[in-house]
Amino acid sequence: MRMGTYGNGKLPTIDLKRTGQNIMRMRKEVGVTVRELQVMFGFTSPQAIYNWQNGISLPSVDNFIVLAAVLGTTIEEIIAIEGEDSDDDEETIICPQQLS
Repeated sequence: MRMGTYGNGKLPTIDLKRTGQNIMRMRKEVGVTVRELQVMFGFTSPQAIYNWQNGISLPSVDNFIVLAAVLGTTIEEIIAIEGEDSDDDEETIICPQQLS
């Protein structure tokens, strides 16, 4: 099997932190709360969404598709690839449970 090259020959890697920042920024831009996303996804707690926003984990492919639709964008616009241009000005949101 022949593999194509990417930029410097390395395969692309998702930047979890910047992807999470994108999720948070886009969520705020469309005016959707974490609680509203929690309900849309049927989660019993908001922890998964906070984990996405804080770059701890990524949504599943199915959840990425729904998230992109809710945010009015594409998965490609949400995902940040390491080494590509970035804005590191975004804040990190901590889950309230993490403060106690």
